[in-house]
Amino acid sequence: MSLPQLRLSARIYSGFAVPLVFAVALAAFGSYGLLTIESSVERMSALSANTMRSLQISKELEVMRRTALQYKVDGNDAALSEGVAAAERAVGLLDAAAAATRSAERQALYGEIKTGIGVYEALRERLIAAGREIAVERSKLFAGGDALSAAAAKMVDAARGNDSLPLALALSDLEKNIQAVRVANWRFLATHDPKGPAVFKAAVAKTDETIELMQQSDLPLDVLTALDPVRLALSNYSAGFQLLVSALARGDALFTSEMAPKIEQLQARTAAAEASLQSDFAAARDLSEKTITSTESIQQIMAAVALALGVLMAWLIGRAIAGPIRRTTGVLMEIAQGNKDVEIPYVHRRDEVGDNARAAQAFKESLIRIERVEAEQREADARAAAERTATMQRLAGDFEGAVGAIVETVSTASTELEAAAGTLTRTAETTQSLSTAVAAASGQASANVQSVASATDEMTSSVQEISRQVQESSRIAAEAVRQAERTDSRITELSQAAQRIGDVVKLITAIAEQTNLLALNATIEAARAGEAGKGFAVVAQEVKALAAQTAKATGDIAVQINGMQAATQESVGAIKEIGGTIGRIADIASAIAAAVEQQGAATAEIARNVQQAARGTDEVARNIGDVEQGAGETGSASAQVLSAAQSLAGESARLKTEVARFVATVRAA
Repeated sequence: MSLPQLRLSARIYSGFAVPLVFAVALAAFGSYGLLTIESSVERMSALSANTMRSLQISKELEVMRRTALQYKVDGNDAALSEGVAAAERAVGLLDAAAAATRSAERQALYGEIKTGIGVYEALRERLIAAGREIAVERSKLFAGGDALSAAAAKMVDAARGNDSLPLALALSDLEKNIQAVRVANWRFLATHDPKGPAVFKAAVAKTDETIELMQQSDLPLDVLTALDPVRLALSNYSAGFQLLVSALARGDALFTSEMAPKIEQLQARTAAAEASLQSDFAAARDLSEKTITSTESIQQIMAAVALALGVLMAWLIGRAIAGPIRRTTGVLMEIAQGNKDVEIPYVHRRDEVGDNARAAQAFKESLIRIERVEAEQREADARAAAERTATMQRLAGDFEGAVGAIVETVSTASTELEAAAGTLTRTAETTQSLSTAVAAASGQASANVQSVASATDEMTSSVQEISRQVQESSRIAAEAVRQAERTDSRITELSQAAQRIGDVVKLITAIAEQTNLLALNATIEAARAGEAGKGFAVVAQEVKALAAQTAKATGDIAVQINGMQAATQESVGAIKEIGGTIGRIADIASAIAAAVEQQGAATAEIARNVQQAARGTDEVARNIGDVEQGAGETGSASAQVLSAAQSLAGESARLKTEVARFVATVRAA
């Protein structure tokens, strides 16, 4: 089948099919490239995750090494727990890395690292045992140090009371040397200085030498007896130190020779796994980059080919379709301009162009038939128009006669209604003005009455407040009387206490005089004793001076107490006078309160009367307001009636005009 015999849809589909085939191929190749890239990216992601796990494993191994070292140094159980947790995390990371890897080499490395961690855990158990041994030896050493100090203290107690200078010097040297021994021990335990054992040994030797010299000296028997426990405690302390040093050396050897190398070996395995991961990551990245580059190149080539084929097919199909359509369009334009004799081309074609040509032929034939029918219709319309004009003239006359009378009647009635509504509106406005004036006057009167009522209420409140204040003053006055009575009682007690203090002062004065007399006798006896009594004479003189000062002070106190008693008596009298005055004030306040009560009752009665007047005025104002409201409503209603009447008049006039226009139109038609 040739191309002109194909339908337009088949041509268009074939034109689009070629680019679509290339587009599908392009999409398929792009999808393949994307899948390859996705696989590479997933591979890189898995490798990156395992790299992070390897770094974390290396970190956990370092934590295991650090915590073991810390436990070895100070026996820190918290560090031990941290190391155990780090080992567990490292094992978990190794399991996850082994499950995520596809490399047999790395799986073997992860297995070796996991096995090595198990070996390291066994070494840590040995380190824990060594640490416990060190703790036991340290406790024994501390107890030995305490025993050495206790033995030295007993020896010092045995020498107490002996004033021998050589003994004192020997004891001082011994205590200094024992202190040097203990300091050497503590310094070694704190710093683990390799020279520490030698320093400790030298201090022990010097202390032992001091004990040997003391035993060979001419010292008291009890001191020599106390030296033997000191020497024994020193020997035990030195032996305990050596045991602790040996335990520490074993712990150091375990960590340095076995645990630290094991960690280094595991770190090397971890580094090898990281290097393998980095190599595979680089290979996956290169593959991804190459796939992206090749996919982009092939897609660009295929897109260019598809574009060229699409343009070529579009040009060919457009050229095969546009010419017949333009020619058919020209024929239709001639038919539209009235040329019914033009020949329609392509009526024998079997595609869409032939369909359009046959449709144009049918259209031309239909136009010819329509023109013939329209001519017949115009003749019929002319006859019907003449008949319709006669009928309309007759109907217009009848309508004008019937409706004109009705419109005239409505117009007259609306004019009369408008006049009546105007009169009603003016009457309502006058009524509303009068009621407004009356309401204003009534409102003013009500306001005045309310002002009087408010003032009366305020006066009532003021009277009540005055009554309350007077009652409060009366209560305060009564309270003041009671306080004055209590103050009088307390001042009386104060006077009695002052009297008792005076008695005590008299007693102190008598004691001071007796002390002075005794001091005088002591001075006399000291003078008799001569040179041996000089010190006693000085003391007696000081006692005598102290007795004189005591007598003078008690005299001053007596004067002050006498003055206080006199002032107390005067205060008692003044307080009694104040109590009487306050009592009179209370009586006056009570009288004022009674008068204020009567004034309050009268004021309340006035307030009630004024309130009743105010309520009456308000009632009048409300009634006038109702009248004003009714007048307003009447005015509104009359205004609405007036507006309706005016509107009715206007509408009736407009109706008359419209009826005339309608009749004229009908007659003209």
